[in-house]
Amino acid sequence: MHVKVVTHKTGEQIPIMLDAHGMPITLPNEFVLSRRALSTNTLVRNLRELSVLYDWLEVSGCDLSTKLLAQNSFNEAELKGGLIESLRVDKVSGRVKAISPNTFNQRLTTVRQFFGWYMDVLTSQLSMSSSDYERLRERKTFILKILDSSFMSATPARTSVRKGLNDNEVDFLLEVLDPDNENAFGRAPAVRFRNYVSVGLMLFCGLRPGELLSLRVEDIQVGAISSIKVERRPPDLADTRRPKPQIKRNGRVIPVDNRRFAVALNEYVTTWREELESKSDVESQYLILSDEGAPLSQSSVTQFFQLLRAQYAKHLPENFTAKSLRHTFSSRIERALRSTGMDEQRRREALALLRGDSSLASQDTYIAQEIEQQALKSLKHYQAAVISGSKL
Repeated sequence: MHVKVVTHKTGEQIPIMLDAHGMPITLPNEFVLSRRALSTNTLVRNLRELSVLYDWLEVSGCDLSTKLLAQNSFNEAELKGGLIESLRVDKVSGRVKAISPNTFNQRLTTVRQFFGWYMDVLTSQLSMSSSDYERLRERKTFILKILDSSFMSATPARTSVRKGLNDNEVDFLLEVLDPDNENAFGRAPAVRFRNYVSVGLMLFCGLRPGELLSLRVEDIQVGAISSIKVERRPPDLADTRRPKPQIKRNGRVIPVDNRRFAVALNEYVTTWREELESKSDVESQYLILSDEGAPLSQSSVTQFFQLLRAQYAKHLPENFTAKSLRHTFSSRIERALRSTGMDEQRRREALALLRGDSSLASQDTYIAQEIEQQALKSLKHYQAAVISGSKL
């Protein structure tokens, strides 16, 4: 079984699960269609997780619909000793390898959602007065209870572990990418400006890589009040990048108050971007272009950070990626919000707004990180005072 991403005439990309003969497997694909509002990457992951379920069904000689509707359906031994154990391992080149608790829980979550969805589909086809209706409802409760009891206790996440760059690393990064620096990273001036603007938008504005690559020239406003607009749009049929960059969360307008960066951004748009675009036979509306003038791909962004890390390993952290810049932005914003005296809940709401998040819980990592930093500073001050014999 394998998963293939299909690009429709509307430009929408929807994955599909195929069996060994290349034929679609109906139920998982219908399940994905019911969740098509999610990102393509999420749907691909869901189908890959469900492929483990269907591999187990195939080995067990079970047809899912027949088994769920039968008088003797799945029992606890089949679920616990068969399905759950299959979800715990990966089979690569004939070798069985245990997966992490987090990966297992993610698989189990998707399988649970799938069972719940399909049992609802089955019961919706029956009359409420039918004896099979109550039987299926009880069966659903039984299956979901077994699955719920199978989640593993993952190692507690260290929410305060530093994911971003410290001040020295940020200063070094901006210096080595400064287009006015003769020793800046990059060959041609247009490439240097492109690199500086790309990193600046993620570091100063907290953009995700997908948001950066989705920006269009029209989204940039440079003037007395400079800003960038992050906007969710319908799929672009002319965009040939695979996978297509996406804006998965909330759109927003982000002011650009750093004058130096605003000037560099304007120069890139009006001068150097046109030079890059002239190398391609096709005009593009996207802001960030490759060396050949085409819209920059996500793989190119990943490679760019790998090259930077390889060349400046002594100055940049091991976890240096595009995401680490967004983490840096978030940590610094949390620090600035805390310094204003804003309470924790309002800081959480402000972070979600600036980061374009729909979940307030996603901000807890940065709040916890800043609390730990403040606690360590207080401890250092306390220890220094005790050793010197002075009063706190």
